Amino acid sequence: WVVVEGGNSDSRGGGRSGGKMDGLELLRSRSIPLSGGGNNRRSNTYKLSALLKSNSGGKGRNARGGGRSSNNNAGGSVMVKPLPPNVSPDDIADSNSIGRVCHIEWNHLLRLPSKASSSSTRHLLSVTTDTGAKHQVRALLALAGGAPIAGDLRYGNNNHKNNAQQRHYNDQGRQQGRVDGPLPDGSVALHARDVFMPTVSLGGMEFLKDEPFVASVPKRWREFFGVCEDDVRGLS
Repeated sequence: WVVVEGGNSDSRGGGRSGGKMDGLELLRSRSIPLSGGGNNRRSNTYKLSALLKSNSGGKGRNARGGGRSSNNNAGGSVMVKPLPPNVSPDDIADSNSIGRVCHIEWNHLLRLPSKASSSSTRHLLSVTTDTGAKHQVRALLALAGGAPIAGDLRYGNNNHKNNAQQRHYNDQGRQQGRVDGPLPDGSVALHARDVFMPTVSLGGMEFLKDEPFVASVPKRWREFFGVCEDDVRGLS
């Protein structure tokens, strides 16, 4: 699960009447709705795709995949080339030479209460991935979807001064959401809600083949976002 910044987008084209778009609206406009054939959850699921390529210039703890946001805002440790919603990754010739095609599927769970500490509307999303690519969820949501994760200064502050290619992708009429500052504890609002491993055998952990292990939302999310486990129990 992630909390994304939804209401503080830079107006650089692509918005309605040249103005700002809500980050959730941006994310939906860049994603493909998936048909569920009557399955309610699936009918509300969207798919976002992009080409990801490691940026050797990424430094610091955040570049190594840590869960805390770095104060070094030199840009992300992966580069993202968004794929338009109407383009299939299968249409891209020789994609391996220019990056790794990655996808996330996401559902909107809750619009979170406004907090005095943020000028942005925030949303709780459920996200699943098809691979374990480095920083995949963070980079795709921020740079391809335009809805960065709260507290993610590396991918959400639109500062790519050391990465000319990423600036080029972002400046081609692509409006981006923005993270104004860090969370109080320096974390990124990304939470491993459940773990499900149907094909992996682990001693004493066989139950993960049939049902996921579910972890409660962080207690500090009540302070940061006005949400606690009782508010989200039953959501998926």
